[in-house]
Amino acid sequence: MKKIKNRLASVLFALAAFYMTSCQTTAPVGPDASANATVTDENAVMDTLVRYSPQRVDVRGTITQREYNQGQMLILVEGITDQNTRFSRAVVLVTPITQIVGLNGRTISLSELQNGQQVAIMFRGRYRESVSGFSAQAVARKMWIEPLGGY
Repeated sequence: MKKIKNRLASVLFALAAFYMTSCQTTAPVGPDASANATVTDENAVMDTLVRYSPQRVDVRGTITQREYNQGQMLILVEGITDQNTRFSRAVVLVTPITQIVGLNGRTISLSELQNGQQVAIMFRGRYRESVSGFSAQAVARKMWIEPLGGY
């Protein structure tokens, strides 16, 4: 009986450790992160936009083209490669199970994606090298809309 309790305790500890270390980002919690600022003008608070995307993503750039077909959207994203992104250009399939986070930190729908929006995307699984001149073809796992102008 004591062996079973020890094994159960070690399994629970391992699961708890895995849960606590998976999917963590360093992004601020939300718009309340700027609530501690002593600003009396509400417009000044709105000018300081909060970044919800993590610093390291697969592709960060502008949506240059999009095509909606049967509940999915195929988008072309063009940006620049730096130390925090893997690709400068990508063809990305956005499915209904892709989580899309808007500028206010809330989930938005596929229909709200527009050409010219700044986005940051993390891929689901493996990517393929593209034959169309883009760096990668992949399926989006999570996507963040970012404020125009970058950081």
